[in-house]
Amino acid sequence: MSASGSAQAFPPQRRLRRAADFRRLYAQGRRLAADGFTAVVLPNGLAPRLGLSVAARILRRAVERNRMRRLIRESFRHHQHDLPPLDIVVGLRGSPGNAGNAQLRRSLERLWQKISSACASSSAS
Repeated sequence: MSASGSAQAFPPQRRLRRAADFRRLYAQGRRLAADGFTAVVLPNGLAPRLGLSVAARILRRAVERNRMRRLIRESFRHHQHDLPPLDIVVGLRGSPGNAGNAQLRRSLERLWQKISSACASSSAS
């Protein structure tokens, strides 16, 4: 792996997987939304970590859910160094319909910006 590839890796320590982590975020976290995406964030003091919640009731077909997960992970991987140390669970508010990959990436970019600005302003107060 090249030096630039390793800087944008998505190692296991950047992933939320345990049910206890998800429960803690949903109980204590701050909810944010941008376009068709939602995020629940909670400071962790370490590094940004990502969890995914793409419901089958929103995207019925597994291939659609997996595509959405791949897009979210890829976007996080590219923006993780711009985010404050938070645990983040990203989900969908509704079906993206016929939105293309480029439009979904722009929506995710707005979500990361919203998370950064909201958490920067709350930590400054």
